[in-house]
Amino acid sequence: MGRDIAFDVVIVGAGLVGVSFALILKKKEPDLSILVIESTKLISSDKIAVSDSDIRGIALSSDSKKIMQTAGLWTTLEKSAAPIESIHVSDRGHPGIARLNRSPNDNDPLGYVVESRYLRGTLRKNLSQSDIQIWYSTEIIDASIEKDRVRLFTSNTEKDITAKLLVISDGAYSKTASKLGFCIKSKATGQKAIIANVTLDRKHRGIAYERFTQSGVLAMLPLLTSMGQSKASLVWTRSSECALRLEKATDVSFLDELQAQFGYRNGIFTDVSARASFLITTSFSEEMIRARSVLLGNVAHNLHPVAGQGLNLSLRDAAKLAEAVAFASNANRDFGSVSLLDQYRKDRLHEQQLIATFTGNLQPLFSSKNLILRLGRNLGLFSLDFVPVLREKFLHFGINGRAF
Repeated sequence: MGRDIAFDVVIVGAGLVGVSFALILKKKEPDLSILVIESTKLISSDKIAVSDSDIRGIALSSDSKKIMQTAGLWTTLEKSAAPIESIHVSDRGHPGIARLNRSPNDNDPLGYVVESRYLRGTLRKNLSQSDIQIWYSTEIIDASIEKDRVRLFTSNTEKDITAKLLVISDGAYSKTASKLGFCIKSKATGQKAIIANVTLDRKHRGIAYERFTQSGVLAMLPLLTSMGQSKASLVWTRSSECALRLEKATDVSFLDELQAQFGYRNGIFTDVSARASFLITTSFSEEMIRARSVLLGNVAHNLHPVAGQGLNLSLRDAAKLAEAVAFASNANRDFGSVSLLDQYRKDRLHEQQLIATFTGNLQPLFSSKNLILRLGRNLGLFSLDFVPVLREKFLHFGINGRAF
């Protein structure tokens, strides 16, 4: 066997979070050698051999916009980003409603919605144009931690790969994390999320809707007008049994049930795209870091899709980790050391736990038939609607994902 192939940083997983981290880190510290390892097959310069069925509209917070600007991506992304001008939260069958608008002095929208496929394509295109190496069709067979490096054995080379830091970002069911002994606690919710794009009979006015029902949550995000038609991105959580029925339903039956559950605040739904769905499982890793290795993205915390906090939280993690690594590199410090990674863990843990608790409790709270909880949640929505200070605090948390 020949010499090892050495890198400063190896990232496992070329998903949204892994590629974002690679690009952010390269922007902050261009001299670092970075390798991204992806198990799927490359079929063109910016596409991989997986079914591109993820048609979700992804809500990016103002913090995420700034992170994308730092990585040099926002100029391209903005062309396909629909601004969120206001947020409408309601509880079906109850009077509580919260309408969250940006302040008159704020020139920026509350956030933006970008289609997942476009975001993924933009990230991959920028990755291919950088000097970051990416190996497709490559799996980690084994990994070991040594004193000053991590050693990786892969499926496509006879040589070992070594790195000062291993970033694991290959999804909630990461085989690499398991190989290194990370313990991840997961919980099945018994629900599926149905995703589709819905055509409206009128302009959506940039309003993002979050509607809670006893059977699930309906999120409807504004998309850019397409061929003169106003469209919205739908995420609809239902029990697995109900979701299967809705997946098989005709377009007319699907839209009729959707309209009955959502109401007419967003107009009449005239058409629906092909539908896709995924099982909702939440998880949280008991450990975020180990010597020379750190978890990032869904493998660290896989959240319920309600409130759209998952990717935004992971992007903030990625930005903070890149900042810590770049700072240590510039100071000639070991950025794979336990002390540095543990400081990153301490900096991020509180916010991660706060967001996980917040998103995990929303659905049970709004689906409960308990009279006291029903009164409390509707009083809370009324308070958000009529008390400016509370509304401002909630917006700060909901849009930027940080504590008050």
